[in-house]
Amino acid sequence: MAACMADGTTILSNVAREPEVVDLARFLTKNGACVEGAGSNKLVIKGKSYLHGCKCTIAPDRIEAGTFMLAAAITRSFISISPVIPSQVSGLMQKLLAAGCKIRQCSHDTLEVSAVSQCGENLRGFEVKTGPFPGFPTDLQLQTMALLTTWFKSCRSLFEKRMAHEAWSKNSSLCKLCSGFRKDNRNGLSGSCLAATDLRGGISLVLAALAAEGTTEISGVAHIVVMRM
Repeated sequence: MAACMADGTTILSNVAREPEVVDLARFLTKNGACVEGAGSNKLVIKGKSYLHGCKCTIAPDRIEAGTFMLAAAITRSFISISPVIPSQVSGLMQKLLAAGCKIRQCSHDTLEVSAVSQCGENLRGFEVKTGPFPGFPTDLQLQTMALLTTWFKSCRSLFEKRMAHEAWSKNSSLCKLCSGFRKDNRNGLSGSCLAATDLRGGISLVLAALAAEGTTEISGVAHIVVMRM
């Protein structure tokens, strides 16, 4: 954004390829900026002396959509989501399909996700390794870990420090919900009093609480109300 009105040409390397960057570049271009290479790891920005206004529709939040998809999976239920850009949640879709969920694209911006048990079958476990777009998004890692607590499977992260999140630390938050994994494949989550410390960790606690037995009380919800759950 600063380079759009800087003197001369600015070249940015090692740029994130996430859709949000592309959407921002699209918005700036509509305002008269000159941004080339959006969606790649290199941006060439030619500075302008002024920009003008425009009308622009913000793209649907792929992390919010993915969180709702995971909510359907962790509760073994059904959800219809719109608007969503299916190509932007393809990494999560592949994992949920592998787990046994049914996903149907009803229109260009509508998805139906069903994790309703068929003949008593449970979802299958899967491995997750996060990565830059179009890989599995790190911002869905904690929510996915909440889902994985309903059966036993490993989860590896590109960003290891995320694993040390307060929501997942020993004797804290999510661990209070986990009373152990049962051999009959039922999850061992039990209601508890928890504290949300940020958006992703907080919403992962909400997802886990949806699948837990009993009542869960979560404080610090100012971090997560933006999710509108």
